[in-house]
Amino acid sequence: MTLQIDRKNSLDQPPKFGLKLRLDHEFPLQSKQGHGIRPSQLFDVMPLTARYFKYCVGMKLNNRRPIMDFLHRVSAQRMYGCPIGGIGGGTIGRGFKGEFCRFQLQPGLYEYVTVPECQFIVNIKNDKNETIYQTVLSTYSKPKNAPESWEWNLNGADCEYTALYPRAWTTYDLSKYGIKLVCRQISPVIPHNYEDSSLPCAVFAFSALNVSNEHRNVSVTLTWTEVLNKSKNAEVGSYTQTKSCGVYLRQKIGESPCTFTISKNNIESQSLTEDYTFWNSAKTSHYVWECIQKHGKLSPDPRTVPTPRCSSEKENKQKQNKVIYCDSIALSSVLSLEPQSTGSTELSLVWDMPTIKYRKDEKKHKRFYTKFYSSDGNAGSNIATYALNNFTNWETQLNVWQESILNNGSIPDWLKSALFNELYYVADGGTIWLDVHDEYPDTDPRKEFGLFGYLEGHEYRMYNSYDVHFYASFALAQLWPNLQVVIQYMFRDTVAMETEKSRKSLYDGKIVKYKTKDSIPHDLGDPGDMPFFHINAYNIHDVSDWKDLNFKFILQVIRDYHLMTFMDTSEEKTGSSAAVWPSKRYLADMYPACVTLLRRAAAWDRDGDGLIENDGTPDQTYDIWVMTGPSAYCGGLWVASVKAVHTMANILGHEDDEREFGEWLQRAQRAYQDKLWAGTHYRFDTKPCNENVIMADQLAGHWFLRASGLNESVFPEENVQKALKTIYENNVLHFKNGTMGAVNGFVREGKGHIETRTMHSEEIWVGTTYGVSALMIFEGMHKEAFATAGGLYHTLTQMGLSFETPEALYENGNHRSIAYMRPLAVWALHQALLARPVP
Repeated sequence: MTLQIDRKNSLDQPPKFGLKLRLDHEFPLQSKQGHGIRPSQLFDVMPLTARYFKYCVGMKLNNRRPIMDFLHRVSAQRMYGCPIGGIGGGTIGRGFKGEFCRFQLQPGLYEYVTVPECQFIVNIKNDKNETIYQTVLSTYSKPKNAPESWEWNLNGADCEYTALYPRAWTTYDLSKYGIKLVCRQISPVIPHNYEDSSLPCAVFAFSALNVSNEHRNVSVTLTWTEVLNKSKNAEVGSYTQTKSCGVYLRQKIGESPCTFTISKNNIESQSLTEDYTFWNSAKTSHYVWECIQKHGKLSPDPRTVPTPRCSSEKENKQKQNKVIYCDSIALSSVLSLEPQSTGSTELSLVWDMPTIKYRKDEKKHKRFYTKFYSSDGNAGSNIATYALNNFTNWETQLNVWQESILNNGSIPDWLKSALFNELYYVADGGTIWLDVHDEYPDTDPRKEFGLFGYLEGHEYRMYNSYDVHFYASFALAQLWPNLQVVIQYMFRDTVAMETEKSRKSLYDGKIVKYKTKDSIPHDLGDPGDMPFFHINAYNIHDVSDWKDLNFKFILQVIRDYHLMTFMDTSEEKTGSSAAVWPSKRYLADMYPACVTLLRRAAAWDRDGDGLIENDGTPDQTYDIWVMTGPSAYCGGLWVASVKAVHTMANILGHEDDEREFGEWLQRAQRAYQDKLWAGTHYRFDTKPCNENVIMADQLAGHWFLRASGLNESVFPEENVQKALKTIYENNVLHFKNGTMGAVNGFVREGKGHIETRTMHSEEIWVGTTYGVSALMIFEGMHKEAFATAGGLYHTLTQMGLSFETPEALYENGNHRSIAYMRPLAVWALHQALLARPVP
């Protein structure tokens, strides 16, 4: 379906690329949460399982939620489109069929609810002022708890949804009633624009075309109710400003006040006296429907408007008793259309929840957007006015950015969709962004850009899980580099920390410190605790001795420096773009920590050959997959990190360090090749039972060197090419015929089979597949890269997993851990294609 409203306004025309679905679409492939543990895997996880149950009981007794709740997992809802809202101010999910759902307004806490009272209603009147059509603008089945009088009678076959995050288009072909309608949904998530991107709002721009030969009046109404907490303490009201007017609803969500504001342009600068109403979701929803049906728009319900004070207390009390308590608001906007004419109107939704208070913290933290607006809870109308006046500028900035990718012939069509739509997670990842400008000096980026965190996953509630952010960081590093810099400074400051507080590791029952000195933490805390202050919420293993975290910090530093240096010299700037933090200062500030971490890691070289060894425990991001002795994954990260620090020393003029780490590098390279090269790939580890195991992620260290612009042959080029071809032939083509990406582990013996001895080895990790594909591009294997990543993308789309991309898929199509951080690694493909376009 192609529906263009105004040929002069190309914004009404949905883009060619993106997630495109009819509103009656049913996904052809099934997928549900969970896979089950194989009998062969059960023995290894039984002690962990017992300790985990005990941990969950303890959390329950303390009225807290586990950071990873495997007892109450959430299956994919298979319904989502673009969520709304900027970065760090909370998000509200939207179904592609038109519903408001999946609320994330308390940082890191998700409510999987669909609220039928939060909706758009369209009304069409003919030239006799008779209503000829009225419906809720959704094809989602009418919920049982929906307002009884409201009608969901939209024909999904006549409507189409297009998502290209942070925008979405829905076209409604209502030609039967003389109208074609388009809704553009715009959220201010704009690369390099930190101020507007922080705003908790969205704009819905409606355009209508009268295709009949008669006059038509078209009204669009946005309704909203008290969400997540029916406290009966909500406060409603209206406002009028010079350029906008609207209604608001004040309530509490958890312990935090939140004000929802619905607004429209106030063209004539007149007081708002009609087009709105306050209502009660349980008692007067019928008034909303009937008022629109009769008048084509709203007017205040006299039962919900306090009457003038009477002379006697008795009369006053009687009249107050007649007033109905309101927990809901609504606002209408009307278009008057002559035959064959067009019109447009905009409605904005703002949720102003300026402060955050954590469970164990007395302090109230201010969200980043309060740096530009008040933090008293009364900023909704000002944000709404700004949004309505500036959304066209947002679209201009988004067009400039997106069209540079959409018009790039080197980028496959599916990847154009994946690049933008996976970015939902930057805002909808339980994201928190705090203003701390008074806590840091001018020499620290946190003074200007705040503190930033996003969850490992909607179900894995740990902020900035670093082993996963390693993959996901390509999105921030390219689009909001100053947020990537902020995360790096936050982790740098933890390196020297050591806690006296201890806990029991769930994996082996050992008592370990939360954090030891000279290590990178796994994460920066749990939203149910005190994130950024109580770190390392992850409690399954002793992460202070993980063999990948230190290296992932070092490799991100050199990768960031490479990208920031390019941005320093780039002249491509848009409207409100902020300057990138100086790359040389960043490198100098990070260097001491990198040296410390590398020297600490050298102690993991038990035999003195220059190559580190794993400890025979799951001591890295594949935390159920045991590596023993030298391993392709961690050993490769070590070799690459030595090269990275050696390069940093050269750039910064530390000659003694450069000489020392140059010697380390030679020994590490030699040992890595001698112990792990198998002729066609690098060995998973040196245990004989793993001799034929091919790990998809074996070249992660080399990948980051390529992404850092370091093209010297630290790993022999011939070996890299052979290893990638081996991965492609086995982990990709011999698994589901290449339609599901790269399985983590594949055993090349006999006819070959997936590695089923551990859960992680038999999974397909979306982020890992994207990382391997990015490296294939760097190595000139574009065809293989697009087949690997493209097969996975198409499978995810057919399963209906857009905007809740999981960490993992299984051979049977089931998934694990919905809405996960690691798939942001798709932006690694973008960086690789810029460096090495399709020939």
